[in-house]
Parts: sequence; C-alpha cells; structure tokens
Amino acid sequence: MMNVESRIVSSLEKVFLAPRFEGAAIHHLSALRGERAHFQIAICTGESAGVKILPVLPEGFAGAITVREVQNIPSLMPCAPEDDWVLRSEPGLYPDALKPILQELPTAANCWHSAWVTVALPADAPAGDFPLKFKLQFISHATLPSFNPEPEVEKEESLILSVIPACLPEQTLKVTHWFYADCIQHHYQVRSWSEEHWAILEKYFRNFAEHHNNLLLTPLWSVPLDRIPGVTERPALQLLQISRKNNDWSFDFSRLERWITAAQKCGIRNFELVHAFSQWGLKWAPEIIVDGSPMFGKDTPFDAPEYTDFLRNLMKEMIPVLQKHGLTPENCYFHISDEPHGDEALHRYRYAASLFREILQGYPYIDALSDIQFFRQGVIDRPIPYIGKLDEFARENTAERWVYFAGSWENGLPGRHFGMPSLRNRILGILLYIYDCKGFLHWGYNFWFGQLSRTWDVDPWVDSNSDRSFRSGGAFLVYPGDDGPVDSLRHEVLSEGLQDEMALRLLESKTSREEVLRWLDEEAGYRMTMQKYPKEDQWLLALREKLNEKLSALCR
Repeated sequence: MMNVESRIVSSLEKVFLAPRFEGAAIHHLSALRGERAHFQIAICTGESAGVKILPVLPEGFAGAITVREVQNIPSLMPCAPEDDWVLRSEPGLYPDALKPILQELPTAANCWHSAWVTVALPADAPAGDFPLKFKLQFISHATLPSFNPEPEVEKEESLILSVIPACLPEQTLKVTHWFYADCIQHHYQVRSWSEEHWAILEKYFRNFAEHHNNLLLTPLWSVPLDRIPGVTERPALQLLQISRKNNDWSFDFSRLERWITAAQKCGIRNFELVHAFSQWGLKWAPEIIVDGSPMFGKDTPFDAPEYTDFLRNLMKEMIPVLQKHGLTPENCYFHISDEPHGDEALHRYRYAASLFREILQGYPYIDALSDIQFFRQGVIDRPIPYIGKLDEFARENTAERWVYFAGSWENGLPGRHFGMPSLRNRILGILLYIYDCKGFLHWGYNFWFGQLSRTWDVDPWVDSNSDRSFRSGGAFLVYPGDDGPVDSLRHEVLSEGLQDEMALRLLESKTSREEVLRWLDEEAGYRMTMQKYPKEDQWLLALREKLNEKLSALCR
C-alpha cells in the first residue's frame, strides 16, 4: 500500500518540493464575517500519485470554499543572499502560484506538496464553530499502463473554523500595487481598448479589489515608469484621446470614463492618475499621443510652455469629468514624478508642485519620495517614503502618512520575495496600523516586462526575475492565466495582513487606539517597528486569535 502523509498547516508555511517538511499541524482557525481565511493541506506520497480533495462541509459553506494547488515556480534569484532572514536563497523551485485543481493534485514521489484552501465568509455568515472536513483520495500513478482509477488510500483531514460575531469593517487604508494595463494588453495580444481587452481588464480589476487593493493606477497616457526616456519604450497605451487644432486642445474622455466605471463596478473606489513627468527627477514630459502621433517626451523639458499649456487645459476639462463619476479629493490622487532626489530634482519638483497646486482645484498629489528635503522645503505634503526611511518621516507633520516597499531586505524589513518567510509579508498589516499609515504603495501588481522595459516578452511562469533583473516576487503578485489572473500565495498572505489591519481598526473603534497599542506592546514585549518585530509564525497566528477573541467578547 502507498505510504502517505498529510496535515493541515497555516497559510504562513511554504511547503517546498522536498522529502522533509517540519510545518506544524493546526486544528483551529477563526475569522470575522466578511473575511477570507486561508490554510493549506500539506501532502506527501511514497510514489507518484493523484490526490482528489473532496470537501465535506457544514450547511451554508458550499460556495464559500475553493481549493487550489500551490504550484512551484522556477527562480534564479529568490532573495538577496546577504539577507540573514530567509528560508532559502539558492536557485530552484519555490511554492508560489495558486492554480485551480481540475481533477486531482498530482504528486511526485517522496516530495511534499500543498493545496491552498480559501474560505470566503459572507458578511452575514452565522457565528459559531464549524467543522471543515476534507476527504483525501490517493490514486497511484505507478500502476500504468493498467491504470486503476480507484483510490489506493483514503484519509480525512479537518479543522474547526470559528466564525466571530463581528464583521470585517470597511477598509480605510488606501493600498495600491501599480496596475499595468499595457502588460495585460501585450501578454494577451489583444488590440488596445478592444472589447477583448476590456473583458480581461475587468477580471484583473476584480482580483485587485478582492485582495484589498483599492487604489488603481490610471494610464491617462503610457506610464512613464520603468523605462529609459528616448531609449526604451512601453506600449503606446493611453486612455485619453487628444486633438490639437490651431493651438486649441480637445479631449475625448470616453475611455477614461469607461475605465472608472468598470473599476468601480469591480469594487475599486480610489484612483491615482499616472505621473505627469519622467521618473527619478522629472526632467522631461511623458510621451503622449496627440492626433494619433507621439507628442512631448524626452525632447520636451519639464517646464516647456507648450506642455504647461497642455496640462492647464487638460485639468480644466478633466476634473469635472472625474467629479461626475464620484472622484473627489478624498479618493483621487495625482502624481508628479516617481522618487526624485537631489537639489536639481528639487528645483524641478518645486516648479511642478506650484503648477499642480494651481490647476488641480484642491485635488492632492502623492509620490514615492524618500528625500526628506522635498517635504521640509514644502513642495509636497503627502510624500510616500521607502519603508526604511519611514521612521525619519514619521517624526514630521505630514498631511497623510504613507509608505512603500520595493526590493528591500535589510534589517528584516517586510517583503514578499520568494525566499522570504511569509510572516515577513503578512506582518506589514500590523505595522501599518502601529504607524497609523493612511496608505501603502508597491510598484508591482503585474509587471511582466524586463527592468526598464528592455524587453516586453517575459513569461513570469518561467522567468520570475523579470529578465534576471529583480528578486523573485518583487515585480508581480499575479500570474497571467489563460483567461485571467492566477493568484500567488504572496498575494493571499499580504491580503491577510491587510485584514489584520482592518481587524485592529475594528478593535480600536470598540476601545481606543491607545488601548490597542498598549495591548500590542504587551504581546510583543516592546513597540514594534518596521525593523523589529517578533519573527515566529506561532506568535503572529496566536496574536490574531487573541484579537478575534477580544472582538468576539465586545461584539456579542
């Protein structure tokens, strides 16, 4: 008889294709109404096999549970080798993509595999303890060609899910992972803004919103990001249709309006409008299509009168369109330039900021910006510093506190690289609460190009390093499936962290911020920072269980 092992483990485990797995079994999990709870079924078979996973669920749970295979993805650079808090740093196969299980989960002999289970609780889910059971049927593949479809071994795994009588509150934290419509258009080889393109975009919009990403990068023109102006290009993909005749500008906003309404229909409520100047110093205007041909760009200085005239006329006509669709200064942001630094860039940014304050009619602008002199010089009041600079900015009186991370690893900073422990990803939610952040930014929801867009033909299923440019996991949270997005376990774990932040906000509403912070300090033994927090999975899992117990007692 086939040798089999299985156990239910937490979502923080990474189950590698290896003969040994030390992850501890869990038997209980709790979640709020409206929350997406996750765990895994880890499986190892003594010979190659197919495993059927059959949920046996209590009444009312039938449509709430999905089971996906954790697929291993090749990585040449899973993390920084100098990072001293990683699981592995060698090239190899890393558990990441979550693919639907069509019939069976296939296993290799004497290697651990994992099935990812998601329980999407509706807002009106009944409270109480519910047994979730899973029949595992192991069908040997070693009997071919006389294949026997009957299971050779059957097992059952189960846990108790406690549904807390409190509902996950409305999200107030604004979260963006930059969304690249051009990567989607190029990968699926559809005509820009065709019906096929819109249909695929909506699938990605829904996935974006389901994971608590609620601030959408909007390409008024091709995004001036990850490219070398005048050297490398991105696809010419812009929402605005622009004409100019006798020095008079005219704008067709129909595609922009469709973008907004489609995103809102999918659950997205906040919008960020693409950068108006080149990246890393705003030396030039972006490339913009006017009357079917490129206009502006590397030959257009930041303060060119014709570009300033264009922006003045655009904002005068576009802002009423935004207002018509409910985009206000509370849920709509503009960008000037990404990560400018130094005195020359400060001079240029001062010019652009003065122009924006004049023409934006009270709408705010935000930028990833880690040079604190820009804030101290008064040219921006909503900077978004790199996570390693947050403590420095937190001492300043910014209008809103934001933060971003990218490819950071020093001092155990939160991150989402393949080789990092998942705790390092999920802890972000608790830390964002402690710092009282109003927003979080990351540059890659679906960046499937090479660095600086030197190539557009990157298949993330095969090349998770963006043409050997970035550590795996930095550039994207979703994979391109045949007809829409395929999640990563990193995306789900980050979403859990954002749910932790919302649950802490709910506890604050029932008590006070001071009381919540005092409790967190007691649990950690100190005030947590981006550089210092407990590094044990069990501590974080137990903290969330204690938080749910507090909410259960307060919400009965």
